[in-house]
Amino acid sequence: MPTLPNQLNTTSAAGSQWATTYTLQNDDGTLMNIVGKSFEFVVRPSTTDVAEPALVAVNSTTATAQGYITVTPSTSTVQVVLSPTATALLGQSAYPYSLWMDPGLTDATDLVVGTFFSSLVAAA
Repeated sequence: MPTLPNQLNTTSAAGSQWATTYTLQNDDGTLMNIVGKSFEFVVRPSTTDVAEPALVAVNSTTATAQGYITVTPSTSTVQVVLSPTATALLGQSAYPYSLWMDPGLTDATDLVVGTFFSSLVAAA
């Protein structure tokens, strides 16, 4: 991966399932060794907000009503899935998000940051 954190904005319809997969690479383009690593994806009201729990938070340890993270070390991929319950909390707005590797540990690394744009969509 180039200089961390990487910047990537994303969008979702409020109340829908959202999923994306990140392929993690070293500076030289080789796959990052993520064996034994934990991950957390958080969406917060602002970049300075540190309240727990975050507005939306999912991790690679436990699936919750808000979603889950699947880690595949052989391909250095991290798939983040947010449930309709989680995206419904976002309504029509834009929030900062981060994907953390080893959150809460001394080597915690913010891999990806950006703005999570959420929009309201009329039912069919």
